[in-house]
Amino acid sequence: MQGKKNFTPKLFTNFCLSDYIPEDNFYKILKRELDLSFVYKRTQLLYSNTGKPSIDPVVFFKCMLIGYLENVCSDRALERHINMRMDLRFFIDHDIDESTPDHSTFCKTRKRIPIEVFQDVFDHILKLCVDAGLVNGNIQSIDSAYINANASIDRMTEVKMIDRDPKDYLDELTQHDGNHKIYGHDDEKVARKRLEKSQRNLEWFTEMRKAKYTEQDGGSQQRKNKRRFLSNATHMSSTDPDAKVAKKSGKPRMLCYSSMMSVDTQHHIITHMSAEKAHRKDSRYLIKTTKQVKHRLENLGLRVHNILADAGFSSGENYHTLNSMNIDAFIPLHGTYKPKREGFDYDPISDTYTCSEGQKIEYRQTAKSGGYYKKRYLSKKKQCDKCPLKLECVGKRGYKKIEHTIYKPEYDEMIKKLKSKNGQESYALRMHTVEPVFGTLQQHYGLRWINTRGHDLANKVMLMSAAALNLRKLIKYKANNPIFNPLAFTTNHIASYFKFKFMYHSIHHHQSHNLSYF
Repeated sequence: MQGKKNFTPKLFTNFCLSDYIPEDNFYKILKRELDLSFVYKRTQLLYSNTGKPSIDPVVFFKCMLIGYLENVCSDRALERHINMRMDLRFFIDHDIDESTPDHSTFCKTRKRIPIEVFQDVFDHILKLCVDAGLVNGNIQSIDSAYINANASIDRMTEVKMIDRDPKDYLDELTQHDGNHKIYGHDDEKVARKRLEKSQRNLEWFTEMRKAKYTEQDGGSQQRKNKRRFLSNATHMSSTDPDAKVAKKSGKPRMLCYSSMMSVDTQHHIITHMSAEKAHRKDSRYLIKTTKQVKHRLENLGLRVHNILADAGFSSGENYHTLNSMNIDAFIPLHGTYKPKREGFDYDPISDTYTCSEGQKIEYRQTAKSGGYYKKRYLSKKKQCDKCPLKLECVGKRGYKKIEHTIYKPEYDEMIKKLKSKNGQESYALRMHTVEPVFGTLQQHYGLRWINTRGHDLANKVMLMSAAALNLRKLIKYKANNPIFNPLAFTTNHIASYFKFKFMYHSIHHHQSHNLSYF
């Protein structure tokens, strides 16, 4: 007989939310594993003892994690999403008839809670991964990616240096470079002159770029040509001043932040995540990121031996600093460095060059050239006057000049390491760890764009996205691991699992040993 459902709403009903959430539900498992009660103590001083109660800070962080676990970028969409899901209500301790937090509360609380608390939440989740054996700490793979900012690049305004306060300009110079100070009895007058000069340079630079890329009438082509002369030196975003213009090869300019990330190579757990200004090179952030990763892992009882990164992080200064930190780095070279000079042989012991005619060119001085410190080698005119190759070699100067970076030993050592078998394996290991993690964050964990404005808030967004990915890996690992979940496998599955685990750790230990003691 055909059935027909007649629905009559009940005035009263007995309903227990936990009874309708399956035991294998992800958020029910996560609620048992994740304890964020320490957040109450960390945020206690942010609130007064009187007035209307705020949102529970633990509930706030759980809502933030839900947003990235469910790939919901918008606060409004997150509010609707939580309101419609029983398992999400159970996770944040809200009953079926209880009002969920408003989207405006998410925005205000995100601004109120300092970045240090977000870092503590990330560190707490990372510690859970370390305790579960997901983090080895030995090899860290570092990379960066541009994340679109919550601002339009087509609405950027021109920078007018002349309208700025000279006192603020002095403070900015001191903050940017601690050794850069203006001395004298009339600092404000000197600063104003520098502002006027900077304004003239900006105007010249803008006109030069406009002349190079002429605007064409009509549609997307005009917009494309307009973007070509947008630069961080001449334009800024009035919506989000911290967002900077950046460009990738083959792609148009975009207004974005640079996300710096470090991934442990054992189980691809994120050990560091931060938002940086996109107008600087990646190499400028490598040492800062390495120190933060090293400090975080040392607090958890782990030690970093190896750093893997791509060519964008290469510089002689970085090589030298990492060596002084007793960290073995595998970073491909990038730039115009020449290991050898055609027709000249370099002797590192005597620190001299010898030409094909047997004449030595000795070191004379260290000077700054092209923004970098270089060692300068000059020959003597008496040596070159009788040389048959004088016209081809020295030209009108009458002597030969050779320059190379002060970090030449570090560059040569890196070239030697990268050509070895261990160097090739490290390059492949880096591509198979950090790059897939970035793709996963952007596609499945709400990091397609930054839904906030400002550098501090962008940092909080990236930390929560990385913490959500680590949580997902932790719960999945425990669910499939017989040590944490004995009922998940049969006897044959357990034997196969431990055999695979032994083989994996043997290979990983072999790679780590080779990389660490190259």
